Amino acid sequence: MRVVAILLAAGSSTRFGGEKLLAPWRGRPLYEHALDALLASPAVAETIVVLQPGFAAPPARPRCRFVVNPDHAEGMGASLRAGVRAAPGDAEVFLVALADMPRITPALIASLIACPAVVGKPIVVPVCGGRRGHPVLIRAGLRETLLAVTGDVGAREIIRAHPEWVVELETGDEAVLFDVDLPADLAAGENGA
Repeated sequence: MRVVAILLAAGSSTRFGGEKLLAPWRGRPLYEHALDALLASPAVAETIVVLQPGFAAPPARPRCRFVVNPDHAEGMGASLRAGVRAAPGDAEVFLVALADMPRITPALIASLIACPAVVGKPIVVPVCGGRRGHPVLIRAGLRETLLAVTGDVGAREIIRAHPEWVVELETGDEAVLFDVDLPADLAAGENGA
């Protein structure tokens, strides 16, 4: 199964009050933690990082491409479309991840990809304590549906509109819920795994 990760990193960081993804967390820019987890996952064939114009992309890495989303002001839907458009045609599954979720690990990614339900249903959503989180696996058969996503909710509308397409995978891992919205979240996240 050819898995292509799409790391959404083109948000405007309005609630954060500055360039959130470059804020230091555990000694490195916040977004690098999510990116490193994807790149360390052997089951991920390629990672596409969707950036906003002007974001200084780091040096190239193997199995990683950076794509600029000129419509980033529209929100997450435009970034998801940019990532899906950039994905190779032989992608079988998209792993949609968020750059402000630094506690995601390669082990968690592997458990999502290994979920047997990914064969039976097109969407696998990680859950912790009854709450849905990220990253989300979406079969590439939904490519056209993903390319029609608008607004700032990403694939959430597809998941709400088609519950029959979704499998929830209980992870027991709070990393699937932890994201950074405010500067205080950086300190709160230090106390986690």
